[in-house]
Amino acid sequence: MKSFMILCLLLVCCLYLAIAAPAPAENSNSVQFIKYNSEKDLEEIQRQIIAQYDHLGGTSQFHQVQSASIVDPYNIKISL
Repeated sequence: MKSFMILCLLLVCCLYLAIAAPAPAENSNSVQFIKYNSEKDLEEIQRQIIAQYDHLGGTSQFHQVQSASIVDPYNIKISL
């Protein structure tokens, strides 16, 4: 009988949490990864993204494009 009551209590708690959880916002932030095959594709994608932001209005700041080098931990003998 105790097991049944504990199970019922757990079920009620789960239902309460499921109902009380807010729905995700329609304009929530998200991260998207974009694949491209060439520098030409990359430039076109960047132009499209900038055009979408320009359509929203407001102010924009453009920074110099930077890149990071990839380091293989096995080549520098780091124990992971």
